[in-house]
Amino acid sequence: MTLLSIQKVSKTYEIQQGWWGRKHLVRALQAVSLTVEPGCCLGVVGESGAGKSTLGRIVLGLEQPDRGEIWFQGKNLRHLRRDQQRILRRDLQVVFQDSLSAVNPRLSVREIIGEPMQNYLNMSPTQMSEQIQQLLEIVGLRAADIDKYPHQFSGGQLQRVTIARAIALKPKLIVLDEPVASLDMTIQAQILHLLADLKEQFELSYLFISHDLAAVSFMANKLVVMYQGAIVEAVEDLKQLHHLQHPYAQQLMAAQLPSHPRDRLLFSS
Repeated sequence: MTLLSIQKVSKTYEIQQGWWGRKHLVRALQAVSLTVEPGCCLGVVGESGAGKSTLGRIVLGLEQPDRGEIWFQGKNLRHLRRDQQRILRRDLQVVFQDSLSAVNPRLSVREIIGEPMQNYLNMSPTQMSEQIQQLLEIVGLRAADIDKYPHQFSGGQLQRVTIARAIALKPKLIVLDEPVASLDMTIQAQILHLLADLKEQFELSYLFISHDLAAVSFMANKLVVMYQGAIVEAVEDLKQLHHLQHPYAQQLMAAQLPSHPRDRLLFSS
């Protein structure tokens, strides 16, 4: 069974420029359709303003589409009661780009990771502490970090905390919204390898949203290219990345730096 199915989803915002400016409509999404299969990582790549993050927020229920349907684990998210949505929410988690904004700076790591566990799991305080310490070690931190606060971590370390929170309930799907965009190149590689390892270890599925084609192609089994709110190209086999047809998709590919200067001609051809 398909894990996530998005069918002809559209979203339009009314934007006003300045206090006295005229309002105009921005079509953030235009009849977007895609599917994510169990155990798959689907990459969604495109420039800023392409509609990627809007799509992610709609999947998470943070935004409502104007039209279209979102099916998760065979259930239509738009037609569920609040209590039904809460049950299904356990299997749908997120990792945002800005880890500092994604956590409450006044909460300790114990409280940050423990919050979803308190909401869904029946565990004693001792059991929860042990589970949180195990999660910290799984994502490459120390069990002793459990009582630290967000300001005591680097950006990469804090992103590991948010990843630990995302996997705490062993979800079926995690929306990765630019998870490495704010990190330097070395830390980006470490986080990408961590996410790849966790995908195998916990049999996760990812919706990986990014402007970085290299990061997406490292993680994804399949990818779609978004441009001006629409999917303009879908790639089932990543070996075919050099044969993209849409002009924007070709520009996106040409903008990627090769791993070695001698390969530059290959990328530009």
